[in-house]
Amino acid sequence: MRSLPNTVAALFLFLFSANSFAADLFDMLKRMSDADQNQNYQGTFILRKSDKLSALHVTHGVDDKGVWESLEALNGEPRKVLRHNNRVISIFPDREIITIRHNDKKKPLHPQLPDNIEQLEQFYSMDRLEDDRIANHSSLVVDLLPKDQYRYGYRYWVDKNTGMLLRCDLVDEDKMVIEQMMFTSLDYLPKIPSQTFELPQFEQFKQQLLDEPRADVQNLTETGWKVARLPRGFMLTQSTMRYSQSSAARSSETSSPDLLHMVYSDGLASVSVFVESNQGTGKHLQGSSSMGAVNAFGSAVDNYFVTVVGEVPAKTVQLMAQSTVKMHQDEAAK
Repeated sequence: MRSLPNTVAALFLFLFSANSFAADLFDMLKRMSDADQNQNYQGTFILRKSDKLSALHVTHGVDDKGVWESLEALNGEPRKVLRHNNRVISIFPDREIITIRHNDKKKPLHPQLPDNIEQLEQFYSMDRLEDDRIANHSSLVVDLLPKDQYRYGYRYWVDKNTGMLLRCDLVDEDKMVIEQMMFTSLDYLPKIPSQTFELPQFEQFKQQLLDEPRADVQNLTETGWKVARLPRGFMLTQSTMRYSQSSAARSSETSSPDLLHMVYSDGLASVSVFVESNQGTGKHLQGSSSMGAVNAFGSAVDNYFVTVVGEVPAKTVQLMAQSTVKMHQDEAAK
C-alpha cells in the first residue's frame, strides 16, 4: 500500500467520465479499507457524541491468532477495554467491576472504514475533496453522500500511505456535523505491540457476563413480522429473540425470549427494530426521541409495541416504525 498515492494520482490523470471517476474512488477506498485491517499501531483520538467529548488511547495488533486491541479512557471515569477478535472485556477500576461480552461480527473498538465499500455505490455518491493533514499524516479526504433523505452522510480522512481512517465526520441532511472521531496522534508499529494490561491483576474484581440468552430467527417467516416500507437498499441482516426488560430477571429455564430484535442495514447505516407485547402507557417510548446522531420512534401495533432505533435521520425510524406490521398466516407461510 506504500505506492497507493502514485496509483491514485495516475487514476485521476486518466479519468474522463463522472461514472468512471466515482467507480475508481470506490475501488480505491475499498483497497484502503483492506489495508487498514492489517496495521499495528497506537495512538490517541477524540470522540464527540451528543456534544460530549471523550479522549481515548488505542493500541492495535494483528497476529496469527487474529486481531486484538485495547482502549483506555483518558477523561471521565477510568475505564479500560480489551478486545480479542469477538471477545470484549471492560474494566472499571474505581468500581472494581469487569464486564465480558461477545460481538457477533468482531466489531472494532473505534470507527474504521466500512469493509463493504463496493456495495455502497448504489446508495451513496462519492466526491474527493482537497487533501489534508491529520495527526501529522497526509490524508485523502472524501465525501460519501446519501442519494436520498433516509441516511446520513460521511466525510472520511484516510491516510494516503496506509489506508488508516484518521478522522470521520457524520453529517446530517443540512451538512452539519453531528458526530466526529479524529486522531490527534498516531504511530505505526513495526511489530506486534505487547498488551497494555493483563487480567490476572484484576482477579479480585466482580465479573459480569453481559451476553444474554437468545434464539436466532432464520427468516421473516419465522419472525411473523416485516417492515413494509424500507428505504432503498436496506435489507434484513439479523433477527433474534431476546428478553425484554420485564422478563430479563427471569431464568431462561422457566421463560422464553419475548422481544423480537430485527436489524436492517444498507451496508453502512444500520437500524434496529424491536417488537414486544404492549405493556401500556408509560412503559414504552411514545413517538420520537433523539440523542445526537441516534434517533428513535415508538409506535403501537395492535397488542404489540414497535420501537425503531438507529444512527439515521428521524424520518427513517418513523417510516420504519409506522410500517412494521404483523404478517397474516397465509403471507408468512409463503
